[in-house]
Amino acid sequence: MKQRINLETLLESIICFLLSTLLFYALISDKVANYVHPRINGYLWFTAIALLIISSMFLPAVFTPKHNAKPGKYFLYLVPIILVILIPAGTVQNKAISFGSTSTVGTTTISAGSLPQNNGTIIQGSTSSKNIGKAATFSALFLPKEDSNGIITIQDEQFANWYQDINQNMNLYDGKTLKFKGQVFRMKDFAKNEMVPVRYAMVCCTADLQPCGILCRGDTVTQYQDNEWVWVTGKIKIEQYKNQTMPICYVTKIEKAEKANDDYIYFTYY
Repeated sequence: MKQRINLETLLESIICFLLSTLLFYALISDKVANYVHPRINGYLWFTAIALLIISSMFLPAVFTPKHNAKPGKYFLYLVPIILVILIPAGTVQNKAISFGSTSTVGTTTISAGSLPQNNGTIIQGSTSSKNIGKAATFSALFLPKEDSNGIITIQDEQFANWYQDINQNMNLYDGKTLKFKGQVFRMKDFAKNEMVPVRYAMVCCTADLQPCGILCRGDTVTQYQDNEWVWVTGKIKIEQYKNQTMPICYVTKIEKAEKANDDYIYFTYY
């Protein structure tokens, strides 16, 4: 008598194997960075290995017939797996970010231990100041320096430290000329000559992304569309904006930029 295959157990094994394969692929290709913070990677490696082991444990029972087997319900699990394969990974654009009912460029969501919270330049949403995390003590080695032309250029890897520093020590930047890169971001109540070149900060996953950047003003900013990557050069002035004290960049030069190597920025945690 020909041995029957237990289709229910076979599907369980296949699903675990596919999930494990997708996780391994996402981790090895670094596409997982589009969705979760790098500190989560260790747990994902563990999960991928565990799923592979579980998949192999199902195999001996595949050739053991099961009465009243209902394999149909497992086909539902294949739908999200197929969608993950068909829909390419991509970074979140600013139109996909929700900012609640707030429409101001105002209070920063970064706090620094016991230091008093200063006014900052993040686009404020529904998250509290505890959500971004505690800032590390800044080392001069990780902050941009002023060059011989009097310009402070913020490189991609310095953006997070610089952003925290300008929020906490904004007066040190008053009158300085900065050059920094980000994606063009606007809100409905911005003036035509206003925009924010932002980098998106990830706390845990894409669901908690926060756009970080300083308000820029200049007639030339109207030439660039939302989400475009730009280099902005301008002079910083500390001013009041909608009852908030913050650094504002008056643009002297703006030009297209290459996309940053890392899609998101990450603040230092203890």
